[in-house]
Amino acid sequence: MADKSEFDPQLIISHKFPEITYSYTESRDTALYALGVGACADDAVNDKELKYVYHHDGQQSIQVLPTFTALFSLDFTSQLAQLPGFQYDPHLLLHGQQYVEIYKPLPSSGCILNKATVAGLHDKVKAAVLEIEVVSYEKDTGEMLCMNRMTVFLRGAGGFSKSSQPYSYTRYLANRTLEYKIPKTQPFSVYEQRTQPSQVREFVFIVLRCE
Repeated sequence: MADKSEFDPQLIISHKFPEITYSYTESRDTALYALGVGACADDAVNDKELKYVYHHDGQQSIQVLPTFTALFSLDFTSQLAQLPGFQYDPHLLLHGQQYVEIYKPLPSSGCILNKATVAGLHDKVKAAVLEIEVVSYEKDTGEMLCMNRMTVFLRGAGGFSKSSQPYSYTRYLANRTLEYKIPKTQPFSVYEQRTQPSQVREFVFIVLRCE
């Protein structure tokens, strides 16, 4: 990050991103996404998975996998360059975490209006951690559909704190997850799912490239 002495974190956390729309259709996006993550990969007529790729048993539209909502936040990584005074090397950007809250089932096709804000900024000295919160609405009705909170790790963008204590801001409590207690009893049911062979090969390829 250049000119760290002039960097003002307050300008970052108060920045307003431009609203972005995301349009998708059943066949081009929703069904293709489901197939891409492994729906019906083992069994082309799997009763539990056909609903994500086909109008099964007379259903009017296919169902959308909950993780499809993560796609709504991806366009905002290209908007990080608009943050005032915040300079970084995009080749050193790492996607650290993706948190999703879903408020109602997604339509199988439509146009989504996405509004993003900065939910956190942390100086890790040699890097910076940025949290972007994206709230998505159905454009025609204005109904809130979901919220994505994306965390990006920016190597080389840290060291901007003006005091000995590294700068850290977040809109959420650090111990928020502690509100949920893990049960000590045995689970009522267990479901095992294996990784698809194509996903294993892709993962190995990525590891080899990184090293």
